[in-house]
Amino acid sequence: MPRLPLLAALALLAAPLAGCGGSDDYGGDVEDTGETGLFGRAQEMAAAVEQMEETANQAPAEPVDFRRLRDLLPETLVGLERTNVEGAKQGSMGFSISEASADYGAGDSTVSVKVTDMGAVPAMGMMGAAWTMTDVDRETATGYEKTVRLGESKGYRTYDTGSRRGEFSLVVADRFLVNVTGRGVDDADLEAALRAVDLSALAAMRDDGRQEA
Repeated sequence: MPRLPLLAALALLAAPLAGCGGSDDYGGDVEDTGETGLFGRAQEMAAAVEQMEETANQAPAEPVDFRRLRDLLPETLVGLERTNVEGAKQGSMGFSISEASADYGAGDSTVSVKVTDMGAVPAMGMMGAAWTMTDVDRETATGYEKTVRLGESKGYRTYDTGSRRGEFSLVVADRFLVNVTGRGVDDADLEAALRAVDLSALAAMRDDGRQEA
């Protein structure tokens, strides 16, 4: 079995991402990850080891054409018109990623959405999102920060009522990172914006570009 880089292995052990092969339900409620007891943590660790083995045996995937990702971004979002849309494929250090993003706005309200395909080296790619490696549950006088689950996918959301700024991000199919940020919007708008991206269609691309070892 190929050896994973140490930090990637630790990331997988700390917080297994969405399971491979299963169906993803993105129409359900968002659930807090919450505090996990000793037994629950042991189960998570066992599942993480299995997930690590599966990931190590998976052949890297050539990132999907960014135009396909761009097509998943709607023209309007939570009542805001799209003001910009772009996409690109970028390569560095022997692997590449593709991404598409769009901006939406009206008056003082803005929302930005980015979809990134880390198919070449998913475990390394997700290391850039520290919340994939742990559970977070924090509140302040004006907001919160927490890790969540939507279907089988792990996510992260934060919001501040004072500035009306926030973020909602989700890992889809152990491969794609969907990131929504907003300013001058309600917390519910960020969740609605995330759900407006066709997450099921994105999950269906989980094996695209992957060559059998």
